[in-house]
Amino acid sequence: MAKKDKSARFPLERIRNIGIMAHIDAGKTTTTEQILFYSGKQHRIGSVDEGNTTTDYLPQERERGITIVAAPVTTHWTPPGGEQHRINIIDTPGHIDFTAEVERSLSVLDGAIGVFCGVAGVQAQSETVWRQATRYRVPRMAYVNKLDRSGASFYEALQDIEARLVGMTPLAVQVPIGAEKEFRGVVDLLTMRAWTWAPGDPPPPPVEGDIPEEVQDEAQLYREQLIERLADLDAEVGNRFLEEQEMDAPFLRAALRRVTLALKAFPVLCGASFRQKGVQPLLDAICHYLPSPTDRPAVKGKRPKSKRGVKTGGEDVEDWLEAERNPSPTAPFCALAFKTISSPTSEMCYLRIYSGTSDGSDQLLNVRGNKKERLGKLYIVDANKKSETELATAGDIVGVIGLRFTRTGDTLCDPDSPILLGAITFPLPVVSMAVEPKSTADRDKLNDAIGHMAKDDPTFHVRQDAETGQTLISGMGELHLDIIADRLKREWNVEAKIGKPRVSYKQTVRGTARAEHKVDMEVAGKRQFGHVVLELAARPGAPGGVTVDFDLDEAVLPDEFRPGVEDAIRSKASGIGDYGDPLIDVAVRVTGGSFHPTDSVDSAYAMAASRALDAAAEDAGLVSLEPVMTLQVEVPEDLFGTVLQDVQARRGEILESTAVRDLRRIVAAVPLAEMFGYASDIRSKTQGRADFTLEPRTYAIVPEGKRPKLF
Repeated sequence: MAKKDKSARFPLERIRNIGIMAHIDAGKTTTTEQILFYSGKQHRIGSVDEGNTTTDYLPQERERGITIVAAPVTTHWTPPGGEQHRINIIDTPGHIDFTAEVERSLSVLDGAIGVFCGVAGVQAQSETVWRQATRYRVPRMAYVNKLDRSGASFYEALQDIEARLVGMTPLAVQVPIGAEKEFRGVVDLLTMRAWTWAPGDPPPPPVEGDIPEEVQDEAQLYREQLIERLADLDAEVGNRFLEEQEMDAPFLRAALRRVTLALKAFPVLCGASFRQKGVQPLLDAICHYLPSPTDRPAVKGKRPKSKRGVKTGGEDVEDWLEAERNPSPTAPFCALAFKTISSPTSEMCYLRIYSGTSDGSDQLLNVRGNKKERLGKLYIVDANKKSETELATAGDIVGVIGLRFTRTGDTLCDPDSPILLGAITFPLPVVSMAVEPKSTADRDKLNDAIGHMAKDDPTFHVRQDAETGQTLISGMGELHLDIIADRLKREWNVEAKIGKPRVSYKQTVRGTARAEHKVDMEVAGKRQFGHVVLELAARPGAPGGVTVDFDLDEAVLPDEFRPGVEDAIRSKASGIGDYGDPLIDVAVRVTGGSFHPTDSVDSAYAMAASRALDAAAEDAGLVSLEPVMTLQVEVPEDLFGTVLQDVQARRGEILESTAVRDLRRIVAAVPLAEMFGYASDIRSKTQGRADFTLEPRTYAIVPEGKRPKLF
């Protein structure tokens, strides 16, 4: 059994919960490995190419050399002249197919580091994860990596960052010494001292010295720019600037921290992680500039007016009041379950503790389902390893095993002080495949496995095709579903046949409609009664899915039947109409019905609600929607016309065409149905000289004649 962690509790102000995020192959995992090595967490530096890194522990990650699941690790670092800090890091995936891992990580982290390739600059997924961090108002830094590569330029990457990551001001706090193969160190613009790394494997510690003559002009220029920009953003710096007073490193560092925490700006650092250059100053910057839990605003949520509000799920707005929790160990307990990981033998749930303290023995409330949970043993998790800890307190990220009712996005809190935190929003899946067991013996195992995997991954959906009876699994892309299929075989020991990928179509309605259905029948000699009246309306521009509201009094439909009616509506909406596609972007209002004091039963109301929704959808005009992707292609100038013509032939709408160094960048909105096999096609058309990325953009009405027949 793992020993309990009895280390002293860290003061909240010296804890850093951060994520490392970037486009695929920008160097996130390599940077994480360097951080773990130089902070003393591990005694060797793992390699992505060799498949032995700490955070890429899944066989699929090590074989493919990519990050698939977000992995937490904990280490410690003491900046020069400071005290030791605890740094909880989550290394997130860079591939768009695994965007859910980035989404739920950023929803609970206090800070983040965006890693950018010094050659490619700001790539498509770099922009995506930056927008995700902006949505959760996460303070962050930028780290320009791979400056030892041919064609790398810190200054061009910095210009790209400023042009494309709008909303905050980039503040270069370092400039490089040397370029490409000659890159050997950085200049700290606050202290105006140089840090250089000598060759070695691993190299010796960096040496502090005077700024080399070759970069003195650049260092002076960018220090002046740093101070001028800080003067525009921070009143204290502005006053000293106007009075022409000296500004030492501690003063500038404090100002940088203020503007970073206020989301006005972000520090930009540089290095070459694979060559072990630039990591120690990056660790110092994490401690100096990124927030502790106490630097973040109180987490906001809602609390029910009464116990009745918790019991019924509090669907009506008037049942809830605004509430918040300050990051204090002595406040009532509050935690968000942001991730679960299932295996055939256990299930781990990750919690971010926002307030309070627990030793695992307390009985907590899962607000969503009004269920009581007990945490039991608490674990500090390092990738796929765990060590038991005695307490979980505000600012901690811990794992627990054996929660019965808790899933991603649920709030666990003190039953005497309930609060419901905001839900994490995930994109809808865009690609589907049929899956069936190879033998009858595998059927139950398959259903159990995909059920657990769907619970773990909110972007992985499972449903039955109404026409064919097939089980359809849906995800964010071909790679996503390929990994699912591989894990079914390796982890769950399930032999399954997987069909070819196809578009995951959705449906919405063109207008509004009202419908009702009454069930009044005799079953096994007993009368069953249920009657529901509802209205259905399009809800364009809102997040995908179905909202269900009740606009009636208790005499028409008592509280006890409302959960069954809502469940029936949501179940029917998951596959409706001739195609059996899910219904999205609609609002359903239950406006009436009737009630029998002795014959009313849940099943009759569920049937009435389902059939009423079916009728309303038909009257409102069902219309098919197809996923539209954002395609970004970077191609040499001489092949620009070929690629542009091909994109337009795929029903692509060109959104942007810009010159990036010696390349052309094309950004287009293209239906996913036209993009299967694109990797092979573009490789053939450009002799492998083009690079592209795809990410979900929106759903659009399928043009006449482009919707495939029923599967």
